[in-house]
Amino acid sequence: MLAILAGIMIVFVFGLIVVDVSLRTLDFRPPMFTSAVSEYALLYMTMFAAPWLVRERGHIRIDSFVSYLPKRAKFVLERAILVLCLGLCAVAVWYSVQFSIQFWQRGTIDIRSIEIPRSLLFVPMAIGFALCAVEFLRSLLRAEPLGSPSDDAAGAPFEGEI
Repeated sequence: MLAILAGIMIVFVFGLIVVDVSLRTLDFRPPMFTSAVSEYALLYMTMFAAPWLVRERGHIRIDSFVSYLPKRAKFVLERAILVLCLGLCAVAVWYSVQFSIQFWQRGTIDIRSIEIPRSLLFVPMAIGFALCAVEFLRSLLRAEPLGSPSDDAAGAPFEGEI
């Protein structure tokens, strides 16, 4: 659902930029909020789509090195990577929540062409990283390989080896 929302936001930002550029070209004054809204939307789009990319295994990975490892070593390395990713996401959630709470308590405002509470900049990060952590944990518990789902078509590469 969040990935769909991110896609809708991309279309909205695209339209906003087209309107801004068109108005400038026609010597009209474009909306002042275009740049700020686009910047905020980039953060929200990224964090809303990230968990879906992890689930679909669309995140960055290095197959060239891992493909040369024996199956058991590959499995152990992939589990270690999942644990590391899970830990990094947990740390990012912790800091995002802490910053959001601090900025909310202080009433800090992010002032650009529009004013929004600065705490709202960290909310999508907390949500996105938390959901990414859930996806990494799910992959870890299911012992899923890190390759793309199409790589799994022939069956689980680690069956019977654990």
